[in-house]
Amino acid sequence: MVDDTADIRELLTEVLTRRGCEVLTADGGEAMDRILAQSTVDIIILDSMMPGEDGLSICRRLSAAGGPPVIMLSAKGDKLDRISGLELGAEDYIAKPFDADELMLRIRVVLRRSGHRSAAPPVDWTFYGWTLERDTRKLTSPSGKILALSPAEFALLRVFLEGPARPLRRDYILDNMEDVHDFTTPRGLDTLVSRLRRKLQYAHPVTSADEELIQTIYGVGYMLRTKPDAQRLQAGQ
Repeated sequence: MVDDTADIRELLTEVLTRRGCEVLTADGGEAMDRILAQSTVDIIILDSMMPGEDGLSICRRLSAAGGPPVIMLSAKGDKLDRISGLELGAEDYIAKPFDADELMLRIRVVLRRSGHRSAAPPVDWTFYGWTLERDTRKLTSPSGKILALSPAEFALLRVFLEGPARPLRRDYILDNMEDVHDFTTPRGLDTLVSRLRRKLQYAHPVTSADEELIQTIYGVGYMLRTKPDAQRLQAGQ
């Protein structure tokens, strides 16, 4: 993440780390160059307007050197500015203010398009005493019971863990269950949620709806009972 605004770097680090990314930050081109000389980077989120060497210049030389794919960020939303970034080699362009979910979706699309396959080791999730192993799909309850999740159940739980701490619409959940094609309708999703809830209740019984990991938000969809985080990134904040 290359941005001269410390608050933006801090907020992006928080929301992207929560979604399973390892984030390195730089306040400009020189700091970015030092990181690239020492670390393998899969994608660069690059602010276009910075003092000194601006983002467009950085993007140009990254593209010429065959560097990692770039998503440009800018407070400018005009068509000419977007075209300039894309012509200089950026894979995508997003204007501030923007939603963290949208940025994460664009990151995934760019990585898939570039043929990215992460070499990083799987990272397990721990939440409310539960542990989910990314590579084996094994879910361990707070009391130590072990559940083997189906691919669909794992994909559903992964969407909640990688997504925002707020109610998720059914269409958002379905769109982000990329590895599963059996549950392509809201009705199928409801069936999957019910099945996963029964497994969770078996492994760790709860007595109140407020304690359920997956909660129904009527008129919207579902959400995971978890701590909220900032979702809206404003220019200069």
